[in-house]
Amino acid sequence: MKKHILSLALGSLLVSALSAEDDGFYTSVGYQIGEAAQMVTNTKGIQELSDRYESLNNLLTRYSTLNTLIKLSADPSAVSGAINNLNAGATGLLKEKTNSPAYQAVSLALNAAVGLWNTIGYAVMCGNGNGTEGGPGSVVFSNEPGQKSTQITCNRYEATGPGKSMSIDEFKKLNEAYQIIQQALKNQHGFPELGGNSTKVTVEYEYECKQNNNGNNINDGVNQFCRAKNGSSSSGSNDTSTQTTTQDGVTITTTYS
Repeated sequence: MKKHILSLALGSLLVSALSAEDDGFYTSVGYQIGEAAQMVTNTKGIQELSDRYESLNNLLTRYSTLNTLIKLSADPSAVSGAINNLNAGATGLLKEKTNSPAYQAVSLALNAAVGLWNTIGYAVMCGNGNGTEGGPGSVVFSNEPGQKSTQITCNRYEATGPGKSMSIDEFKKLNEAYQIIQQALKNQHGFPELGGNSTKVTVEYEYECKQNNNGNNINDGVNQFCRAKNGSSSSGSNDTSTQTTTQDGVTITTTYS
């Protein structure tokens, strides 16, 4: 009988122990869930606090930088050193070729432009642009990448515009730019450094005004081009005339013969 009672007592203790353990487990889980919920609730506040801290840190960094600059501005040697550094940088850009990234970039662009024109120049059509679709005369531009030649002849008569011919005057501007770049690259071992404002490059280019095979007079479109105009002009010997114009700060003197 005693043994039976003892077994019941042990069973009661075991059940009590299991119940207590279950209560502790659920209680622990409950605390963890509550803590996680609280963390989720506080996430937005923590992020805002972090953002404000970062903003404050940036302001302090800027203040420190500004304070340093103010102190340096009161130091004559620091100001002089900064000016010297700026001058050295400008000198490197404007007064050098090999070590100047600006010069190298401009040189690359000009060489690319000349190379492109040497490839497509022969296919460009140009002429009087008076829309008459008739009339004698043409202008021959020498030292140009023509088709199997070194000349491009402007002898078209249709109106100018997109998909049509280029006017003689417009082709003249294109020819001048091409000749200046081409001859500067050839004769000056590359164009002068970017700061060489006093450097002069002598450029020569030739035009030839031609009548048609019938010997008729040159029509108005060609005749207007072949006379010096829109600039200071003077007459020379052997029926030559000189025209001086300025384009983008560059003085161009053209001699017509």
